[in-house]
Amino acid sequence: MRTWSVAERHCVPKDRQGGAGEDRLVVLHDRHGALRCVAVVDGATDKSGRDYGGLSGGARAAEQVAGTLARLPEDAGPERAVREITADLARLRARWGIANDDLVAPCAVAAVMLPQQEVVWRVGDVHVALARSAEEDAPRPDGGAELGPASRWEQHDGDKLLDRVLAQARAAFLHCLLAGDGDVSTLAAEDPGRALILPLLRRQSILANRAGPYGYGVLDGRQVPERFIDIFPLDGVDQVVLASDGYLSAEPSLAAAERRLAASVATDPLRIDEHPATKAVRPGADSFDDRTYVRLIRHPE
Repeated sequence: MRTWSVAERHCVPKDRQGGAGEDRLVVLHDRHGALRCVAVVDGATDKSGRDYGGLSGGARAAEQVAGTLARLPEDAGPERAVREITADLARLRARWGIANDDLVAPCAVAAVMLPQQEVVWRVGDVHVALARSAEEDAPRPDGGAELGPASRWEQHDGDKLLDRVLAQARAAFLHCLLAGDGDVSTLAAEDPGRALILPLLRRQSILANRAGPYGYGVLDGRQVPERFIDIFPLDGVDQVVLASDGYLSAEPSLAAAERRLAASVATDPLRIDEHPATKAVRPGADSFDDRTYVRLIRHPE
């Protein structure tokens, strides 16, 4: 079995003056020093205003997921990991007196790489990219030149239908306000488009871990159906990137991810054009969300 190492890592909150944010980067080693678990955990943006011992709900949930991953045995696979995380989050809900039907309970999403088990698993909208080893002199399907390194990347972007629908509704409303002489800076600061969709954002968790067109997977202390657990085998993969949705996608390098994000923020701070989203970039901020990136490489035998 070949070994893996972390080539690049980065974790920064959207508000650099406001604490650690709601993302967590987990890097765990076994007793021999080999990587056994690497994870990007993204706590849901808090919409309740509650305080959980000095942390927001999203940060508290992300901390719990990170803690569960740290205590799991080295041979714990995706199914056991999701089961144990769910049980620990259910205990967290009980400890804080959170009702089973609470619509703004702490929750998180995660993408987890298990190097020794040759698999990545994911629940929720964390981006995953895999670079597969191309066979030497492998021809293109059209008979052209051999495959280049850029052709090897597989992008598995994290998104969900409900977010796309809400983002488009917000974008349409803000475009209406701009057409009526609205000011970009004022709209970014006040974000009336987010206010428009906030009632649904606060209720969307009723659709979490449920079947149906708007159902989606999340780690919140309730059972996660198998259909919401993505599994990516690492056969033939020599690089893996995990990135929270503070980035537009899991780019092949941290520099590329930062460049693409900076360009998007500069041209569309309201986030209503090429990459419509559910919130704007606040004035003075360099991004719209916490962002976490990690790239891993496999070493030859």
